[in-house]
Formats: sequence, structure tokens, C-alpha cells
Amino acid sequence: MAQCKLTPHEFIQNAFSPMVSVMCSPSVDQTCQKNNLSFIEMIQPFCKINTEAHFRDPSGNTVTIRNLRITMLDVNSRPPQPTLARKFLNESVSLASSDRTSALQIGNSAVDIPASVPWFEAWRETFLQVQFPSDHEFTKHYLSCILVVSSVESSPADVLIQMNQQLQQLQNVTPAKLPKWFSPNVLRYYVLLHDAQEGGLEKAECAFENIKNTYGAANCYFLQMNSRPPGQVDDQTHLPDPWSQFLIRHLDGQEGSDHDSSPRTPAEVGGLTGLPMPSRLATEGSCDSDISPKETELAQEAGEGTPSGAITVTRHPLSPSADSEVPGSFGPTSERTSHMTDTVGLPPGHINSNVWAGQGTCIGGSQAAHGACLTAADLDRLRTLVQDFCIKALLPHVERQVQQLSDAVSNKKGVSRSLLSATKRWFGSNKPGMPNVNTPTNAMIYASDASELQLRRLGDLCFMFGHYALAFQAYHSAKRDFSADQAWLYYAGALEMAALSAFMQGEPTRKAQEYMEESIVTYLNSCKMPQFATRATLLSTECLKGRGLYGEAAQQFIRMTSEDSDLRSALLLEQAAYCFLKAARPCMARKYAFHAVLAGHRFSKAGQRRHALRCYRQAYQVYENKSWSLAEDHIHFTIGRQAANLKLMAESVKAFARLLSPLSRQTAAQQAAFLREYVSIQQQQVSEEPLTDGSIPELPLPIVEQNSVRVLVGPLPCSTSVTPVVGSNSPTVPASGVTFEDDDPDTAKWPKLEEMLITAAQKQLPMIFKPTIQMFSNYTDNSRNPVSIVGEPVSVQVKLVNPLQVSLPLHDLQLLWSMRPTALISADGSAAAPVTPSTQGTVEAQVLPSLLLPADSCQPVVLSLTPRSSGELHILGITYSLSVPATDASGPGASVCGRQLFHVHSRARPQKGRKEPLPDKRLQVQVVPTAPCLQVNFVGQSSDMLCGEVQQVVMEFRNIGSAPLSTLHVASSAPELFVFEGEQVGSAVNGIVHIPLTKLAGKQLGVGQVHKTTFWVRAPDVPMEATLDLLFYYENVVNSAVPRYRLVRHQWILNASAGLQLTASALPSCNSHQAVTRSSTRLLNLPLQAKNLNQVQDSIMTEVSLVQILLASTEWQLSQQAVLPKGVQLQAQEKMYFLLQASRLEDKALVAGKENISHLWLTENSELQPVLIKSPYLDFFDRYVHRKGCGDAASEPSVEQGCGEGTNEPGLVDLCLLVQWQASVVIGQGARRSAVGQTCILVRHAGVPASWPPAIPQTGSMQALSPSWPLSSFGVETTPALPASGNTGERFPALEALQKLVIFTISHPPRVMHDFKSSRLCVVPVQLLLQNCSQQQLLVKINTLSNSNMQPANKSQLYSPHSSAAFRWVGLAKAWLELPGHASATVALAAALGSPGTFDMGAHLEVWCCEPGAPAANAVSQSWRVESALIVSSMS
Repeated sequence: MAQCKLTPHEFIQNAFSPMVSVMCSPSVDQTCQKNNLSFIEMIQPFCKINTEAHFRDPSGNTVTIRNLRITMLDVNSRPPQPTLARKFLNESVSLASSDRTSALQIGNSAVDIPASVPWFEAWRETFLQVQFPSDHEFTKHYLSCILVVSSVESSPADVLIQMNQQLQQLQNVTPAKLPKWFSPNVLRYYVLLHDAQEGGLEKAECAFENIKNTYGAANCYFLQMNSRPPGQVDDQTHLPDPWSQFLIRHLDGQEGSDHDSSPRTPAEVGGLTGLPMPSRLATEGSCDSDISPKETELAQEAGEGTPSGAITVTRHPLSPSADSEVPGSFGPTSERTSHMTDTVGLPPGHINSNVWAGQGTCIGGSQAAHGACLTAADLDRLRTLVQDFCIKALLPHVERQVQQLSDAVSNKKGVSRSLLSATKRWFGSNKPGMPNVNTPTNAMIYASDASELQLRRLGDLCFMFGHYALAFQAYHSAKRDFSADQAWLYYAGALEMAALSAFMQGEPTRKAQEYMEESIVTYLNSCKMPQFATRATLLSTECLKGRGLYGEAAQQFIRMTSEDSDLRSALLLEQAAYCFLKAARPCMARKYAFHAVLAGHRFSKAGQRRHALRCYRQAYQVYENKSWSLAEDHIHFTIGRQAANLKLMAESVKAFARLLSPLSRQTAAQQAAFLREYVSIQQQQVSEEPLTDGSIPELPLPIVEQNSVRVLVGPLPCSTSVTPVVGSNSPTVPASGVTFEDDDPDTAKWPKLEEMLITAAQKQLPMIFKPTIQMFSNYTDNSRNPVSIVGEPVSVQVKLVNPLQVSLPLHDLQLLWSMRPTALISADGSAAAPVTPSTQGTVEAQVLPSLLLPADSCQPVVLSLTPRSSGELHILGITYSLSVPATDASGPGASVCGRQLFHVHSRARPQKGRKEPLPDKRLQVQVVPTAPCLQVNFVGQSSDMLCGEVQQVVMEFRNIGSAPLSTLHVASSAPELFVFEGEQVGSAVNGIVHIPLTKLAGKQLGVGQVHKTTFWVRAPDVPMEATLDLLFYYENVVNSAVPRYRLVRHQWILNASAGLQLTASALPSCNSHQAVTRSSTRLLNLPLQAKNLNQVQDSIMTEVSLVQILLASTEWQLSQQAVLPKGVQLQAQEKMYFLLQASRLEDKALVAGKENISHLWLTENSELQPVLIKSPYLDFFDRYVHRKGCGDAASEPSVEQGCGEGTNEPGLVDLCLLVQWQASVVIGQGARRSAVGQTCILVRHAGVPASWPPAIPQTGSMQALSPSWPLSSFGVETTPALPASGNTGERFPALEALQKLVIFTISHPPRVMHDFKSSRLCVVPVQLLLQNCSQQQLLVKINTLSNSNMQPANKSQLYSPHSSAAFRWVGLAKAWLELPGHASATVALAAALGSPGTFDMGAHLEVWCCEPGAPAANAVSQSWRVESALIVSSMS
């Protein structure tokens, strides 16, 4: 997980490896160039010895050195100047990358982070190598110098003498300049290089013996190379190149460098190659710059140019020379040195070879072969050279140096350098950066032989060669002296190395950690040298991470971030982010993501776009789906920009597409900016990376609601052309058909009607009935393919959602499709490649020129395809052009062409036994060649009607298909609302009507033929908006054709306005003479009230005239004795009263199940009379009779079939009154029309008033149009629906009806004269007349002993003076008698009166009744009111 390749110990050991300089003669470089290598480059892979080495410390203890590595550099090499150093640092990061990642589980999500960080390691290594050697430390000073001479020289010994002299000059330069030497007596090691291809081995060996005799055998080595004969080439391409990771990359014209990710700062743009060439060449003495190391390092760290007084860099020292000089062929001669510029003077071989690991040398744009003349034995000799140098020469020299330095330190220990130093130790501040101290932070300058520096030399030497205990002692002692002298730069360096020594010993303590912390703070605050603070931070964090202290390491990384170096800050912030992620408890994922974003931002500022993109990618993994939309938007926007700059157009498009999320919380202006960026990037991708298959890219906007995709086969109703009827002003309305606006949950009624039609037309129902689907949606069964006809459109409705706060202009919208013609489909159902939309004549696609989606809206769009040939049509999606909203300033915005694919999934549940749901085939349309297509038009259809109004409509059938049709039927869920011309009574009770085509040839409706028929529609009785559903069925004349039959839907919206309201009741007549003389005949009084419910504030005004009254009953008929006002017109809210009388039919006239219709005319208009008593008015009236199925006598018994349960209901009269009327309707601005209608009311129980329709409008479906009682006047109901009068049960009659089963009255003389003097009581005979109003036998109880007054309290007083109840019944007190159905009886009573006056003879009289055999407690008191006054006068 973001691991470095080196362990902390290895990194620290390599950072402070011993420095060895190399001086070569010109002939040596020429010999090495046969292998395309310089001597320094050739020796680099072998600078590490794998065997243990030993040396003794001053105490005599043996110190073991493992994995010793030395750094060899040319003696003339110099660290690069600030501009070049910055170039190296940037290139080291930009050229390093790693695609390997490791997954880390954080909570419920996994985060992928780099498995390694080679860019950070390369920058860290480069940073450590480009620094100038400093005088306060000796780890970067040369310990030794290897002098290499070739055997081809005439006198190698003389050449070595000259090289020794030149080396001595470099050591004795005053003042001291580069190179820096560890001590005056530098170890010198001599190497004689022999080229085996040149021959002369004996001469070379003789020269080597001479050199050994002069300088000692331990300090000399004979190196033979180029042993491979000329022309012999071995195929070693499969073997790794050991020099590739150490070679220097040429910055100019290099391969693999990402131009787009290279820095673009002003210092880089005006880089090395862009500067003018100098007018003069430098001399050997001017090869070193006078710039102090501090100034140079500050400039490198701050990213500035060369400090004041420095000469600018003129050319890249690693770039090929203009005279085709071979890189690396530099030597110590003045001729080569004279080719250096004023300030650099650096051959490419003088730069650290470890900086550009993994990069090869490119010459002429091709990779050169390395070591072509070297054999395996030659490589072993190179390894032996390094090993012998280290073990035989370097380590003994180091042992001597350690002993000398230890003795020198011991001899001078405790002796103060000067009186001033002693005074500072006692009275000076011993802490760096203390306030009120005016001493410069780095004012102390030590002599080269000062004891403090000797201590530092001893510590550095022991540290470089692994004697960390002695090094720690030396650093610890030196830091006290430096602190006393206030030499804060030396003090900080000693603290730094003391802390590292403690860590390398394996005994890190808290104190050592504090040493490193204080060292970093001193470098920053007191010394003002951030380059050393950065180095200390890099070393310290490795120590902390090695100890598992990731939190402390992250703090140190973050502290070193600043505004002066974006690249350094980015790398350190990234490392801090990884530290937060590695923290054991807790794992700080959010801090990791936040610092990764900060690192990406600083990478972007530094011009490292590829690394900036990588950091933002890593951070997004944590922020994803956390509802931090603004943070996600920032990440997506930056990823999009960086990816676009890197030419990663696909990723850039995806990032900008995520900015257009429906959950975006950005402002409208910001969303518009995001949209412009997206369209621009999409255009670039299309132009630069066109799709290989030529398809159109998918766009994120607008969003397609996949669940809303609907497919409609057949012509749309709105697009059907209608031909007006000649000579008619009536409106012509086409059938509504199936539209996308149909509510899916309510379509269950249509399959039921279709099932009824199939049964009626085909005389049987298929074994597996699957209803026809014309509009396929997410709620339908989409396991079947839609079937379309050639030439008929296939329409698709899709909802486009614009989630943004800006409008979206769309252009050229059309469906994306593919077609498989029938000819390409084999018998097994397989097909060849689909035909693309480019094929002409296969499918005609509708194009919507433009569409503007408002902000934050969802808009349905309907597009269609018209197939021109049969086959399989696959609808894939939609294509369109998305434009940027135009502004006044910018004009028309840019646009990009894209698509949205359909991904529909059915919501149907899986079938039993299947785990997965059935496939959704709504977008796979089967196109067949020919089929009929019926167009239905309605002439005279009106939606606005009065309640009960009857209108005539002409229905026109036109075949617009490609085949004839036959067998035309129509079904409706409300057949009581319409009647067809010539229809027999009761033929449409089941909702199916057959429309004959007998007048047409062959009883078929041919292509283009028209057939007309007439039917009437009656509006509902209740004011409401109702729907009349009509389903037309017709068949193809070819039985085997697909489809076998087709359907046409029509929904007629009826807006019923308030019309006529009827209120009626049936009251038994109490005529005593009739009851006595003709007991078998009974009369009913029928009070009838008619009210015009039209309100004066309604939009329409009606004037109603009553025309006819009809009575339908099996027992009653209207009598001519009636009070009928004629010629009265009812205005709004006006009422009219009628008093009708109905007489019971004779027994011989009663026919079981047959109703009798009687009527009375209320108008003298002879023109209306013959019309209203014929069809369709009587047909609609008969619909009420047949609604409960009385026409099917076999299924339900009639009223006269006995006194079964619910049939002989007490008080049941069950008669129906129908009033036919004519109205004048005034609409709007005075437009007037005439309307004819009828209103029906059912009276079921005697004495119970009924009213219909109710005054309060009702709403609901057609089922709500039925009253609380059935419209059928006749027929047996097993569960009668009685009027609600307090009885909550449906099996028992209402109490109000039970109280009026028996009516009674009394007969007595109206006036009696009596002599009260002769007789105190006047006894008057009274006849009680009883009438059974029900059809069943009753047990009647008469009680005259009641003390209660049965008259209601609000009874009207008809007599004056008021009647009195002060009398008593005498004689018969109680009596029981049985009264058959519709029978009457007389009971003789007597009343005794004790004084003259007016008496109410109805007082103290009670009549009870119950069924025979029922308990007496079940008797119900009859509430019939008796008003009969008796006047008694005194004779005296």
C-alpha cells in the first residue's frame, strides 16, 4: 500500500553513501565508448559490494559493514544550477509512474491506492543529489579519487603523474571551491585500463608492474575489458541491461516524455535551450561559480532563477553538443573544460547516475546497445575492481582516518577555542531562535582544523561506514559545542545526524525524536534554509514510519508544505495522505481524501497533470456516494480538466457528465458553465477519438425515465383525418382510441369487454385468453411482441427529464432503430445482421425539429416509426442534438449529437417455476404485411347534456386498412345509456350489440368503404362527469391472418348538468264506501313533485316542460282521475306538483313477470305524442325494467311467483314512474338548443317518499350512477335494498314500512244530540275499518284501553274549539283478528261521552300487527293517523 522500494535503513544508508571521485584520461573514455558508455556509467551497476567488510575502531573493536555502497562521480562534476535543478526535479516526477494498485477496505467501500510511489522516490533521490555540498557537514565530500589511465598511452606512468598534479591543484584551490574534499590527504587509487581488442597485453602488464612499484600493490588495479572479438555479436536482447537504470536521460528530444504533463511555469518555459548562447567561452579557472551554496539551494527550493550575481545557464549540459561530441567523453584536459559555460561547466556524466533510474540513453532517437564488447569475465572484473578498492584501499584508509580524528579530538577535548567562545558558552543563549538575540544565525565560521569540525568529521565518517554508536557520541558532543557557539546551522546538522544515528542503531528514543524535531525547526526558523529542513523531514518521516508513528509523520509532511514550491508541497501532501490512511486506529479516510485533493491541487499548479489526475481519482473513491455533492463536483471538474489536458478525452467526458447529476446543488450559472464544458469536451472527443463503429456517443442529458417508455401500435387518434358530413352542421368526433394518456391501472375493464366480444362473435372463448394490447407500458404483459401493420405508425412515448436549473435545447429528435426484414429471418427464428437506419425505404422515422426542455422539468415526447416492409423492428433508443443554451452575448451555443438507449424491464412477476421474470419485448415489434383498420367517427356527439337527456348520434365506420373486415360488434360497460337503431328490447342488456353489414357486398366492409348507423345516448341521472366506454370488434376476412381481429376504443365524456328532480310517494286510499262494497279493489294516491334543479348562477339556463308521465308496474295502473296542470314551464329552482291515482289491477289481469305500462299526456302537442311512446324513449325506459334481469325469467323469479323470502315484503308496492320532458337550453351568449329527455323514479314502499336524483351532485364512475335502490321495477331480489330508516340490516324491512302495513279509519255520525239530564253517558256506535296493504296475511290486534295519545304533538288542529279526548271506549276493549293480504275488515266499537263538546275519536285507539304465529312481543304499532271529530250537543 503505497510502499517505498527501500526500507528506512536502506534509504538512510544510500543517502549518506561514501563519495568517491574519478579522474579519467581521454583515451579511457574513448575505450569505454565502444560500449556506448563512459567509465562512470560503466562502473555504476557494480558500486555495491555484496560481501561483508570490516575495519577496527579506535578501541580495537571490529566493525562489520554490510551492503556497502559507494557513489562514484567525475571529479569535474558539479551540482546543477537552480533552474536546471528544478528541471531535474520536475522531470523526475513526470517520468515516473506506476499502474499497480492495491485495494484497501474502509468500512463498506474499497479504496484502490498505488502499490508503490516511484515518482516520490525519484524526486526524493533527485532532491538529495542536486544539493550543493555544504561546509557544515562532510557526507557529500570526496573521500578518495580513482585515477584511471589507459594502456594505449605511450607512458601510463607519466600520465598518472600529470593527473596527480591536476588533482593536487583541485585540492589546493584558495578559497576552497568545488569539488569538496573530506581531508587533505585524500586516498588515491590507480587503475590501468587495458583494451583487449587493441592487443599489447604484455606491454600493459609491464606498465602495470611499474605503477604497482610506484604506488603500492594495494592501491592499484589492472582492468582488462572489451574481451569480445570485433564483429562477434551475441543475441542478448532477452537479457536485462544492467546499465539502463543508471544512465542519464537527455532532456531534449527524449522519448516517453509526456509533453502535456510537463511543467508550464515561466521558469520552465524560458528553460535552458531558450537562452542565448554566451559570447565567450569559460576558462578552466571559471568553471566554478561564485554563488554560495546557501543562495543556490534557496533558489532551488523557492523555484527562483539564479541568485543575484550569477550567470544564467546557457545550455543543457546533457544535451548533444553542436559538434556531435559524444556524451560522456569528457576528461580533465583544458580543451574539454573550455567547452563549459560560465556557470555550469557540467558534463552529463557528472550528474548523479541514480537520478534517472529506469531510463535509457537515446541517441538519434533510437535506443543504443550497451556493453556490446564486454563479456561476462569483463563484468566480473568490474565487480572485482570495486570490491578490491573498498576492501584493500578504502576501508584501511577509513580506519586510519577514524584513528587520527579520534586522537585529535581527544587531545583537544576540554580546551576552549578562544576566550570569546568560552564567554558565549557561559553568557550566550544556548537555544536557536531565542528573542532579543542579535547574533546572526550562521555568523560562526570554523577553521578547517577546528576541533568542533573534527568531531563532525569523525561522526560523518563513522556514520557512512556503519559505526553508528561512535557516530552518535561524536554528534552528541559536537552539538553541545555548536550550541554554545550559537552556530545554529552546525547545531541543526549535528542534531539531525545524532537522531539518525540513534535510529540506525536500532535504539530510537523519545529524545532522538526530539533531536530531529528540533533540527527541522532550527533549519526553518533560525537558519532559513528550507532545503535542509526538507531533507531532514524526508529522513525523519522514514524513521517515524518505520516505527509505525504515521500520525507524527503526517504532521511533519504537512509542516513542510508552503507556497514557495508547489511540487514539493504536492508530494509531501500526498505522503501525508497515505500516512493518514495507514494509521491503525483510527483509519482517517476523510483526512486521506482531503489531503489527496490538496496534493492534486498542488500537482496541478506545478504542472504535473498526470499526478494531479491520479490524486483526484483516489480522493473520489472516498467522497463517492457520501452526499457531499459540492466536493464531488470539484473533484469531477478537476478530473475533467486534467484528463482533457492529457488528451484522455473519454475520461474527461465521463467526469464532466457526472457534473450534470440530478442531485447537483450548484447554481444555475454554474450548471450552465458545466454544460458548456461538457459539450465542448464531447465535441473534442468526437473529433479526436471517433467511435470505430460509427455509432453516436451516449449523453447524460436529458435523462430518460426508462419505466415510462410506452409503445403504441396503430395510428394515433389525434392524427386521424376526419371528413365532415356534407349538409350537416353537427360536429364530427373521431373515436378516442388508445392513447398514451390512458391510465394504466384502469384498463382492466377493457379486457373484460374484449372477452365478452370474443365470446359473442366467435361463439366460444379461446382456451388461453390473452387480451389485446395496443399500448405497451411498464404495467402490461410484455412477454409478447407488439404486432404492427406495414404503413401504420409505431409510436413511442418517453419522458425526458431535465434535472438542471437551466433549459436544454434539443434538436432533430428521432428514434434509433434496427430492422430485420422477413426475407432475412430463417425458419428457426434466427436472423442475419440487422439493417441500420441508413437503409433507405425500410422504415420512415419521424423527426422532431426542436424541443426546449425547461429547467427542472419532465416532459413527455412522442416519436414514431412507420415501417414500409414486414419483418422485426427493434427500437433501440433516441438520437438528438444537445445544444448549450444561447445567450445574448455569445449567440447560438455549441451542440453535440448523441443518443440515449432504452433499458426497459417489466414489472411483471416471474411465472411459477421461474426465477427470472419473462423478457420485456415491448421494443421488438413484429411487422405484418396487411390487415384491416377501422376508423370510427361520431356525428352529432355532444359532451354537455342535461341529466336524463336523450341525443341522437350518427356513427360512421370507414375501413382505412389494407384488407376488408367483417363481423362488427360493439360492447359497453354501461349498455343502459345507449340504444342502436332497430335494436330489439333487451338485446343489449349483456352489453354486446351486433352491427349488421347486410347492406354491403359480401357483408364485408371493403378497403375505403364507409358504413353508417344511428344510435341514441341518454345522459346519467346525477349531475357528474361520466365516461361511456365503447369497444368495437371487427375481424379479418382471412381466418388465419395475424392479427385475427382488431379493436377500436372510444371513451365518451358526458358532462351531465342538473336537470329534473322527481319526488313521489305511494299512499293507500281510505275510501270507506270502496272498502266495504268492493274489498277486492284498492287505490293508491301518488303525490308527485317535479323540480328544475338548474341554478340561476349556472353557466347554462334551462326551461323544462313536462310532456308525459308513465307508470310501470305488475299490479298497478294509472287512473284518469288525476290533478295534472298542463302547459306549465319550470324555470330554475321552480317546482310543480301533481296528484296521481293508481288502481290495482284485477286478479285476472295479473300476469306473472309481465309489467303493465300506463301513461298520461301533459301536453297537447300532437307532434311529440307519437314520438315519445316509441323507440328509443321506451327502450331506455325498458332498460330500467331489464337491468336486474327480469327478462331472464328462468334465472330469477318474478313478483307474482309466490311469497318467498324478500318477495312478499311488507308494504312493498314496487312501481316506477317515468316523466318525459322537453327543455330549452340557453348556452353562453344566448345560443339556444332544444333537449328531450326522461327522468325515472322508483317507489318501493307505501308511505315512504322517494326522491331522484338527489339534490347534491355525486362524483365517481359509472357504477356510482345507480341509486341506493335498483332501477328495476320488477323482479325478485333475494336481498332487497330497502330505504335506510334506522335499520342497519339488509334482511329486515325498515321500521317505517312495518308501521304502515295496516291502515285504518273510523266511521261514525258527525253530530249527535243527547239529553244528558236523562242519561249521564252518551254511547255512540263507531265502525273501525281495517285495510291490509301487504301481500301476506297479518295478525291484527286492536286495543282501546290505551291511555296514551297516539296523535303526534305537532298535529294540526282542524277543529275549533279544540277537540277533546275525554271519552272512553266501551264494549269491546281488545280484539285479535287475521287479515289476509290486501283484504279489509270492519270492527264494531262504541264510545261513551260524558259531556257535550267536540271529541277526537282517534284517541285511545291502537292497532298492532305481526305475522301469524309470531310472539306478541314482535307486534308493531301502526302509525296511521286518524282524524275524525264527533260533535256532541245537549238537547236541553
